[in-house]
Amino acid sequence: MNDKPRIEKTASALRQAGVENTTFKCQTLALEEVTGMSMSRLRSTGVPADLPPESGRCAGNDPTVLCLRPGEWLSVSESLSQKELVTRMTTEAGDQCTTIHDCSHGLAVFRLRGKGSPWLMGKLSGLDYLAGVKTGAHCAQTRMGHISVLVHYRKFDEGTFGFDLVLDRSYARYFWELLTESAAHADDLAIAYGDAA
Repeated sequence: MNDKPRIEKTASALRQAGVENTTFKCQTLALEEVTGMSMSRLRSTGVPADLPPESGRCAGNDPTVLCLRPGEWLSVSESLSQKELVTRMTTEAGDQCTTIHDCSHGLAVFRLRGKGSPWLMGKLSGLDYLAGVKTGAHCAQTRMGHISVLVHYRKFDEGTFGFDLVLDRSYARYFWELLTESAAHADDLAIAYGDAA
């Protein structure tokens, strides 16, 4: 059975929370909710050879595997069904796999792009996003507005870089409003200071 149709038919986290407009643009950044993404969390007693060994490291394009902490990874895909993603993760983990579970419906993903993106992120958390954009694809777990957010800095198909923000879907509306209401000041900072680090 293919899980992809089931994933696409599930209401997006924002729409389920009563937010109709799931895209936002201002002068220096664009924000959108990403739906239909398959996500699996893997825990292991060792470090499987095909997975990134260090926290914050990423491997692959689609699926992409993010090392969250020693012994734990999140695999994300926009093209594979949940079943295909779990099968692939099981194969890559081999005998060292402890657990793999589907978390596709429990998480929301917001995609943030544009020159103002690191400025917006820097307003909401203590990480240095301006310096981070120079290091290539990576991930970090942080707190923004008192909630836990996984930040995945990545390259998109058209060659541009941006952020995928992964969070518990129950916070989707709150976090969306926090991002959109903070965007105007991020615009001001990006325009006034450009790429200054």
